Amino acid sequence: MSGVLATLTSGLLVGNVGWKGAISAKARSHVLAFWGYAAFLANSIVFILIGGHEAHQPVGIFAGSSAVAIAFVLLGRVLAIYPLCALLKPTSLKVDLKYQHVLVWGGLRGALALALSLALPQNIAERGDIIVTAFAAVAFSIFVQGLTMPWLIKKLGLTAEQAA
Repeated sequence: MSGVLATLTSGLLVGNVGWKGAISAKARSHVLAFWGYAAFLANSIVFILIGGHEAHQPVGIFAGSSAVAIAFVLLGRVLAIYPLCALLKPTSLKVDLKYQHVLVWGGLRGALALALSLALPQNIAERGDIIVTAFAAVAFSIFVQGLTMPWLIKKLGLTAEQAA
């Protein structure tokens, strides 16, 4: 009886069943392109809002809580990926250790964390610190993790040229 669960169920049904015969392949590509662009616009709006908020923040506010948040985010990713992959090791779903490293380092965060922090009520005393910390974690994710991902993939020998 939840609106969120109803929307999720509708999305699953339309995504898995709704495409069969209801829409041509050409129309489907247009619909997917539209929703891809809509997601891009939504992400852009969130980043513009956060940029406007962060433009007047002192640089020193990023240091302590942001470093701790980034460390905890990475630790959480490590604690989620490696044990789960260890459980899958005896099965046909085994994930090679090289790919596990990519999964840990490639856990990029973005607009959702920023949107959630911006949605906090104004009367929360730590709202500004939460927004700054979320922004720092997202910025680290995009600039450090995102920009070093190609290097990591090459270093681990996972490129198409190295596989051949």
